[in-house]
Amino acid sequence: MFTAQELRNQMAFALDAENSDHYRDDLDYIPAINAAMKWLTSVVGSAYGKDKIGEEFFRNLSYSGVFLTSNTSRVSLDVFPSEVWTILGIYVNVETGIKPGVPTPSTPDINRSYYLNNLFHISSADSCKRLSIEEWAFNKENPFESGYDGNQLCDALKAYSYLNPLNYQGDVFSYLTQEIEIRPAIKNKNLTIFWTKKPDEITSLTDNINFPNSVFQMLFDKALNYIAYKQGDQTNIYSVTNQDVQQLIGVL
Repeated sequence: MFTAQELRNQMAFALDAENSDHYRDDLDYIPAINAAMKWLTSVVGSAYGKDKIGEEFFRNLSYSGVFLTSNTSRVSLDVFPSEVWTILGIYVNVETGIKPGVPTPSTPDINRSYYLNNLFHISSADSCKRLSIEEWAFNKENPFESGYDGNQLCDALKAYSYLNPLNYQGDVFSYLTQEIEIRPAIKNKNLTIFWTKKPDEITSLTDNINFPNSVFQMLFDKALNYIAYKQGDQTNIYSVTNQDVQQLIGVL
């Protein structure tokens, strides 16, 4: 992790703009850094989706939370305390602790899911396997696969799974509320989700940039490129190439 000020100072040196007002913080440096962060977020997402980088990359952006599922065994992304970038893992049958001084949230509607901010995760032996849409349908009737929804001889034989966030209720003209579904169903029960939040845009140079130090040079190069060669409507600034992904892999 490093500050936006460190990146800005390095950019000013490269531009030979120290003690100059040719480039302004609010109009040039901060927008360029934010644009570079969005681009790098796209690169990281592409590399992670291809299993090219590990979860340790997200250490400054990783969180866990205890949630109460709805009566459809789902958790809505709307109830997360931060914008979700990617799901790292989900555990059921969790042991939790109570945070001192945090009031118990009200959960009056069994049709909804809730973030239980008064609880924290301690342990669980039951992780959920992430399934594709095709696997989700196939595994429902297969007693040898995760997500089997039939009768088991005992709870210890249950192998849980989850489906990536999907919109189950909205139409193409409505705001799409995405939900994570768990199977076998755990209706109105607690679970723990580990996730990474999307990096926040900076608003001042004192803000931290929550990427590892190893990608400082990549951010610097892209921000410098943007500030030196502004792209008008920015239509291509966040495009990701295979070379970008390979460069990221190389520095990690």
